[in-house]
Amino acid sequence: MRGVRVLRQDPVETLFAFICSSNNNIPRISGMVEKLCHEYGEFLGEIGDVAYYAFPNMKDLKGSRVEEHLRSVGFGYRAKFISQCASYILQHHDSEWLEILRSASYNDAHAALCQLPGVGAKVADCVCLMSLDKHEAVPVDTHVWQITAKHYMPHLVTTKSLTAKVYKQIGDHYRALFGEYAGWAQSVLFTADLKRFQDTQSISHANLKSSSSKRSVESQSKSTSSYKVSAKKKKKSSK
Repeated sequence: MRGVRVLRQDPVETLFAFICSSNNNIPRISGMVEKLCHEYGEFLGEIGDVAYYAFPNMKDLKGSRVEEHLRSVGFGYRAKFISQCASYILQHHDSEWLEILRSASYNDAHAALCQLPGVGAKVADCVCLMSLDKHEAVPVDTHVWQITAKHYMPHLVTTKSLTAKVYKQIGDHYRALFGEYAGWAQSVLFTADLKRFQDTQSISHANLKSSSSKRSVESQSKSTSSYKVSAKKKKKSSK
């Protein structure tokens, strides 16, 4: 399996993108992020017939009018969480607060994120791992739960739901097994289990498990200065 990387992304972009990910699939999530940029982001320019917009500032995502508009363009209940989350952060902190969490411990950053509207344990772990330099963060969804039950914690096979207790047990198990780069290991295992990688993967669960005691993951996080999303060239709607 080639090319698995954990990117160091902008915290604001990462937070709101993962709020969009709740009970969603990748094509719809990508579409929602594009809509956020097109509707509320700064116009950057055009290449050919495609217009490009920056990811919005938090101040542009807060308020009831934002929620109403996002609902009208297909965000559903996520519209409320997006507007409420932006409002909460700006009311209780400031626009730089998320970046400040990079210097906090994993536990403190995770707990702080879980206080935000629309943010549960998994979204908090995604933000920690992919934008806040918390490489030990292990996002757990039903897919990761199934991988873990099959290869690492067989007693979870009979567990009927991914409770908060089970979620923590899985994360703690990965941290005990893979150390400070447990989140990177989770990313490799998750990707290796995807069907489209089955024919090309060069790593197995057994190999990763057997080498866990001496495993060292090279940190190759890539920083992105700003997230630019393209949308088909058209006039921005009024909000």
